[in-house]
Amino acid sequence: MTSRGIPLLGGVLAIALAAATVLPAAAEEPPPGGYPSWSDVQQAQSSEAAKAAEIATIDGLLTGLQAQSEAAGDAAVRSAAEYAAADAELQSATSRLETLSARAARANDEVARYRKDLGALAVQSYKTGGTNAGFFVALDALGTNSVQGLNVVKLVGDKTAALVVKAAAAGKVSAALVEQEKVARSERERLSGEARAKAEAASSARDALARQVAEEQRHGGELTAQLAALKGTTAPLEGEYRQGQAALAAYEAAQAAKRAAAEEQARRQAEAAARAAAAAAQQPRPPAPAAPAAVGGNPVPVNPAPANPVPANPPPANPPPANPVPSVPEAPPAEPALPSPPAVVVPSIPGGAVNDPAGAKSYASGRLAAFGWGQDQFLCLAQLWTKESNWLTTATNAWSGAYGIAQALPPGKYASAGSDWLTSYRTQIEWGLGYIRDRYGSPCGAWNHSVSLNWY
Repeated sequence: MTSRGIPLLGGVLAIALAAATVLPAAAEEPPPGGYPSWSDVQQAQSSEAAKAAEIATIDGLLTGLQAQSEAAGDAAVRSAAEYAAADAELQSATSRLETLSARAARANDEVARYRKDLGALAVQSYKTGGTNAGFFVALDALGTNSVQGLNVVKLVGDKTAALVVKAAAAGKVSAALVEQEKVARSERERLSGEARAKAEAASSARDALARQVAEEQRHGGELTAQLAALKGTTAPLEGEYRQGQAALAAYEAAQAAKRAAAEEQARRQAEAAARAAAAAAQQPRPPAPAAPAAVGGNPVPVNPAPANPVPANPPPANPPPANPVPSVPEAPPAEPALPSPPAVVVPSIPGGAVNDPAGAKSYASGRLAAFGWGQDQFLCLAQLWTKESNWLTTATNAWSGAYGIAQALPPGKYASAGSDWLTSYRTQIEWGLGYIRDRYGSPCGAWNHSVSLNWY
């Protein structure tokens, strides 16, 4: 799933790979644990069996480095997606808390206004020679939420009783909202802690990816050169061969995963259609039409002779509506190919990715010629990657796990184009254009495949 035109481990390795058959000086440093030295390679030339064993060892080391880099990349993508989900949940909880706080504040203000109005009425009653004792009793009952059971009309008169009742109701609403606000605040604190932990995990996963990519870059070039020396080829040739093998494996994995995602999408759509049909079938049917009235004083016979012969299977006593809902839902009409499941955008974390669709499109357009295509191919490319990712660097498919602008699967395949693939749309585009060229020949070829099968 990688481009043969993209260096195996970045342009920096080109010089190292070109020195495939040049052995280092005799005073070489001891190799790190598990990696062969050039002396080991030289000694393995003594017999075909030793050479084959050393080739197998180096192949295994290269494959292991690549697999570890891909695994680290996949883990970084998953961790970032988990942080995105936690952050979205936190933002939702924050919004709920703000709404409840505002409602509680308004309810509290309403209670205070009612109390103020009642106090004013008490003062007015006192000034006009009445007694304000009833108002104080009512206010005390409001304060203790014990208005229920009081004869409010007897205490304050029917003109102000409604005000007391409204104040009591407002007090209950305010108390309930305050309690809900406490619960929401506690939930937000919990989610805030989870989001912080997810963010730290995402940063750690990115750091682990960077370390693993550096490890692959540090040893991959020399291992490839050693392999070429044993096989009598060149490092660039060996690197290109391994790229081709990795591209084929990645392509097959991507096709299987995206096919499964498309099938899952179709299954969910079918379930939704079945639920909708079942819900429609449960809707109440209109009542049977009323019996016809007598005409001209002559009652209509109960069983009048039909104008047409009675069918072999007469309709039921309560006929269904003219367009009944079938008991078994019919298959929905054929629909055009639907786009892939909507991508989940992973928010950038400190030092994170740049989501710049306009910049990404401009860069991709400028790179078409380097891959042998004209600008006539850009429309297909624009449609393809708009459908796949909306040209977002951090777009993550929730079903398949594909990542980035080109929706690489597994995401770690991007590493062959550069170590910054997790955050760089340029690196993702370089890899994606190479993948399209190697697998489909052109962006329009990839787009046609996507239109037919819903993935590429």
